[in-house]
Amino acid sequence: MSSIQLLSQARLKELGNSLKIDIYQNAIFHYRVFEMGEKFDVYSDDDFTAVMAVQKNEAAVVFAGDWSEFDIPIDKLPQDGFFVHGCPSVALEKLVKAFVIDGSWPCWRYLGPDGYGAGPWDELGKLAEEEAKLVARYWDLIDDPEEILREKVTEYDSACVRVDGKLVSWVGIHFETEGVAELGFAHTLDGHRRKGYSSLTTKALVNRGASRGKRAIAHMFKTNDASIGLAESLGFKRIGEATWVEFGPRIR
Repeated sequence: MSSIQLLSQARLKELGNSLKIDIYQNAIFHYRVFEMGEKFDVYSDDDFTAVMAVQKNEAAVVFAGDWSEFDIPIDKLPQDGFFVHGCPSVALEKLVKAFVIDGSWPCWRYLGPDGYGAGPWDELGKLAEEEAKLVARYWDLIDDPEEILREKVTEYDSACVRVDGKLVSWVGIHFETEGVAELGFAHTLDGHRRKGYSSLTTKALVNRGASRGKRAIAHMFKTNDASIGLAESLGFKRIGEATWVEFGPRIR
């Protein structure tokens, strides 16, 4: 078995192509490392079975592949703590033996259907940039989310329902990469639930993504029964799991 080594620029290109073979599982890694324009040190075995990318100045780490037969190179990680985006379960099991956990958000990964055919959902508009302020009130996964949501609303597609001109339900796209659009920050205001609005907005984005050659994926908190139930009722299939983790200092 080959060891985990820092990849050269030539090997990075090979890795990018390899990740596309199973892009639904590797979308987060592919987007963050190859499309966001950020600087990562990327480590892998010779066959790209187990892959790790480390952004030291931001203390951010992304894993891909199967780590069951490999040791994570702990010394290459930020020793005072870091954040892992969408950590595979096997890698997580190994990391918790070496670092303190300050917070974790376990999710199921879902893959959406090819599309829904024509319907009223195709008539929905998208969020306006200034509506990011309202959306941010209901998306508290990060501090000060308004600026990030404003960027997402401006750069990517979204779908929403307005009643008497007021925004009441929405879903947007976190990011897009090769053949994939990740749905997120979905919400329906109190007093407007159980009216099918979330189904409409989701179907709208799935259809519009399909028209651009994108298949929808979504990550659902394992404790969010309502979102999981909605996704499965709309034909989303569970294809894996991933955990967002805030790690503290290394255990000495």
